[in-house]
Amino acid sequence: MRPTPTLVLLALALAPAFGGATSYGADPPRPSAEGLPAFQAPAEPPSEDAAAPPPVVEPEGPLSLYDAFSLALLHNPGLASFSWEVRASEARAVQAGKARNPELELRFTRLSLNNDDPTDDDVGRRVIVRQELELGGERARREDVARAERTLAERDYEAKRDEVASVVAMRFVALLGAQRRTAEIEQALEFGERAREQVAKLVETGAVAGLENHRSQQQVALLRMDLDGARADRDAARLAVAATWASSSPRFSEAVGDLERITELPELETVLALARRSPAVGRSDIDIERAHSALRLAKAGRVPDLTVGAGLRWDDSNNGQDYLFELEFDLPLFDRNQGAVLEGRNNVAKAQAARAAAEIETVEAVSELYHASRAAAARAVTLRDEVLPAARAALETVRIGFEGNAETPDNLFDALRDLARAEVDYAEELVKHQQLLAMLEGLLGQPLPD
Repeated sequence: MRPTPTLVLLALALAPAFGGATSYGADPPRPSAEGLPAFQAPAEPPSEDAAAPPPVVEPEGPLSLYDAFSLALLHNPGLASFSWEVRASEARAVQAGKARNPELELRFTRLSLNNDDPTDDDVGRRVIVRQELELGGERARREDVARAERTLAERDYEAKRDEVASVVAMRFVALLGAQRRTAEIEQALEFGERAREQVAKLVETGAVAGLENHRSQQQVALLRMDLDGARADRDAARLAVAATWASSSPRFSEAVGDLERITELPELETVLALARRSPAVGRSDIDIERAHSALRLAKAGRVPDLTVGAGLRWDDSNNGQDYLFELEFDLPLFDRNQGAVLEGRNNVAKAQAARAAAEIETVEAVSELYHASRAAAARAVTLRDEVLPAARAALETVRIGFEGNAETPDNLFDALRDLARAEVDYAEELVKHQQLLAMLEGLLGQPLPD
């Protein structure tokens, strides 16, 4: 069978579209938020009639990962809510340190029992000031609990900040991958369009059968469909990146970064050591301290409070005046706060068990992400160094053989499909590797050591 010019032109046109990788700058995706400014709630909340904050100034032109981090950390609504919770916990700590207010009692009594002829002189008066004293040191214990809860709120804020950074990195990588796929298909479509025009001219001259024109149109239409899908994925990825800073109308032109960077991970034991000191485990340590503080508060509640009062009593009938002094406290005969103390002990045991579970879960998740990221990196390296060169060489060999009438059109299209599949797999493994790395570093709360 003699090869037709259509297939030769299409092979020559499509081969460059799959012949190399598209790179966008040299900014590797890293999910570390350390050192970048993040939203901090002001000490005083805004008033109800305060003006709305100004809208976010949308970046224009190329967007780097640093730009995306800066915007998300300053304007992410979820992170802002955690920052306000820190302020609320600070306010609770202030309230926990306040002493109880004294009480003032004013009492007016009528001393005369003669309801027929009451006089003003029959009225007695009493003024007493009382102060409740917490003998068990409950106020200091409440302050300890409030401080631990404030520290927990701060840890939650830091964990949310790392989570936002990790999400930004993963979405940024997805956008890089979508841009890469779109650019490759646009290039392939451009070459395919030129090939289709050439085939149409050959059909008009009668050099080839009209069937070849239909087949070339089919190939171009399929490429156009792929391009529409790739552009839709790219636009969705752009919106997902912008959503991290609460934007629904991104204006940046493209994301710039090195999608092809493959990170060599340190030894697993090094990573697992970091996992045991991760933010999730650190938060569990603070939660244990909060449970101990709550237990100490419950034990302090076993000591009855003492109410001390002092005042004056007088009446106008005999111009008498008495000084009053009173003491009041509960007798802990039945209720010695046993239930609260037992609950506190159980909560300490619960917090300790939760800490062990958090460490196990973190180590397990880190180990899974570590191996998955390394596996994706290994597959990407194999595709880059072995599969893609072999697929390109195979396509070139088939193309040359096809021109010499030694290969069939089916073999040519099979070689094209194999190369296209390898390019797609390579891009997917790059995206997977970088996203898993972002998840891993987000879980650790810090970048991996080089």
